[in-house]
Parts: sequence; structure tokens; C-alpha cells
Amino acid sequence: MHLTIVDDMKDNLDCYQELLGNKFDLELIQDPTDVIPFLKSKPTDMLILDLHMPKIEGFDLFEEVRKDHHNLPVIFLTADPSEEACIKGLNLGAEDFITKPVSLKELEARIVNKLNKIQATKSVDGQDSSLKEETIEFEEFILYLKTQAARIGESFIQLTPIEFKLIALFAKNPNEIFDRQYISNMLWP
Repeated sequence: MHLTIVDDMKDNLDCYQELLGNKFDLELIQDPTDVIPFLKSKPTDMLILDLHMPKIEGFDLFEEVRKDHHNLPVIFLTADPSEEACIKGLNLGAEDFITKPVSLKELEARIVNKLNKIQATKSVDGQDSSLKEETIEFEEFILYLKTQAARIGESFIQLTPIEFKLIALFAKNPNEIFDRQYISNMLWP
């Protein structure tokens, strides 16, 4: 997977390279004005943006990127803990908004989670049929068996194991009635 990380702090970029470089194909960009030309020349699977950078703010850069790359997943990774910034980033369409400091294991897990969901969406949309058998579809609801996530329209929901078992039961058996004892035994054998 190709990740592009944009951060004006060289120390942060060095840290990402050291800890994520052996798991992903990384492109590290310190000057945010280099992002648009880079994306025109080389595809990337995900863009990770710092929010407050000199020359151009992360939100402004995000909007510029989206003009030509409508479906490129973007995660904001920032030291700005404000709720307003988080809400703005998510409302603009970012996949996630992560506040620094963050453990790199958590960052890696979030990246992998988002990329898996994107891959699952691509497979359902017919771009890759290898995961199609691993879903249960009911009207506009899609249940992903491998990741125990659900999609309703364009919204993804991560489910707890109990929620997953219960929803899978109903999705696999529409129009069937189950008594309380059966459900209880299925959830807590």
C-alpha cells in the first residue's frame, strides 16, 4: 500500500519512516506545496495530512486535493485537539481525524482499518470480486464478515462481537422469528 504523509516537521517524518516504512510504501513530503504536483505524477492509496503547516493549511490543501482526487482517502493527523477542527475535518470528508501525540501502533491500526474498509468497498462495487463472498447484503445494508464491520449506504460502522453476531443472525435469516432463549444461547454459548 502506498501512503503519502505530509508534515512540515522533519522529525515527525523521520519517525513515520522508521516505524511505518517497513509496513507501507511511504512518500514523505515536508513542503505542503509539493503535494499537488506529486499526486499528479504518482498514485497513492491514502494521504495523511498535518493540519497546521506553513505556506498552506491542511484544510485548504485537502480541498485542493479533492478537486482532482475525489475518492482519495485522507486522514488528518494533527496536534490540534479542538473539537471544531475535528468536526470541520470530518465534515469536509476526511476518513479520520487523529490527534497527536498518538501511539504509532494505534496510527498503524487506524490506517490498516481504513484501507481494509476501502478495499471492502471496492470489492462490493465490483472492482475486485475476491471479497464479495465475505459479505452479507440486505437491502442497503452490507455486513463484512472478515472485519465485523457494517456499511449502510456510504457510512461504515465498526461492530462489537455481540452486535455482529446478532446482526448477522437477522441478516442471514430475514423474516424469521427467534425466541429469546435461542438468541441468548447463540450470543453466549
